[in-house]
Amino acid sequence: MKKTFLIIGLILSAQAHAQKQNSCNNLAASTCSSLGASDGTTVGTVKDSPSSFTEKLKKDTFPSVQKAIVKKVSSLPLDESTRTAIIAKINGMKFSTSCEDLSASLDPALWPNSFFSPTENTFYLCKAKPGMSEFAAAKMISEELSATINPCGIDSIIRRPKERTLEQSETAYPIKGVISCLRSEKSVGAKRNNSSSFQDVGFCMNDQITRSFTDWMTTEVVTDYISQKYKDLTQSQWRQGIANSYRDECSVGRPDDGFTEDPEFEVRINGIVGANPALRKKIGCYDSSQYLYCDASNPDAMAKAVGAPKAAPSGLPNSGPADSKGAVQ
Repeated sequence: MKKTFLIIGLILSAQAHAQKQNSCNNLAASTCSSLGASDGTTVGTVKDSPSSFTEKLKKDTFPSVQKAIVKKVSSLPLDESTRTAIIAKINGMKFSTSCEDLSASLDPALWPNSFFSPTENTFYLCKAKPGMSEFAAAKMISEELSATINPCGIDSIIRRPKERTLEQSETAYPIKGVISCLRSEKSVGAKRNNSSSFQDVGFCMNDQITRSFTDWMTTEVVTDYISQKYKDLTQSQWRQGIANSYRDECSVGRPDDGFTEDPEFEVRINGIVGANPALRKKIGCYDSSQYLYCDASNPDAMAKAVGAPKAAPSGLPNSGPADSKGAVQ
């Protein structure tokens, strides 16, 4: 009998090890094959009233994620005027769940959902339910706030002169080296479809770099935020939290021509989310990712890793902070 239990134990242990290795080698596949389950984090409880849940989001989760983004921005090698403008934009953002018009038009399969209104500088969270995973809530908030400083969104904070070429604008982007890193085939290989003139649309259309940067910043922020708030989560809870955050994106289709402004889901999750060293340790992966991690705190190291020239000094010459309508003050 003891021998039988020992054999069963060894089999279960081997299965658990194989499952963990699969998560490390292909986080996207394990995310999409996982079932919805508790990850050890919640925003409130399932018994909370809608008003109590909204207060927790507004007074705790949202401002805490805001602070986590500010913390990340503060750690990056930016010139002070740029850093001040970005932090002021993030700190000035408001939170709302008053998105009845949007919610009415959304397929229930897309709930909960979120969006950011640049004109109101407000983050909207729609149809979220009490007791939702804080991994998922933090990811949704981080995505929208990160989008305001990605290569497209940054235009609302710091003007991009229209006459600049793509190469000049990539070099001038204030978070040095991250664009060339994310465009590298060693990372996610973010592509651009040149069907529209860069001078006309900038990074805001036909370019995967906007989503790639948003995924990168979101992973940085959520990993730090959850690590600080939930210090005793197990590796399996971390893996479940990532799955709960991204599972709904597994079935998103692609057009026949194969190009969208989002890189393939598998590449996004394995190449950005799963490449973050701090997150890999949390999910029990102690080896390096097959994808290059873009460490924006060290632009020169990123440049060396992808074979690009060393990053120029931070700052955007001939540009200035923008007002609420995007005009230079």
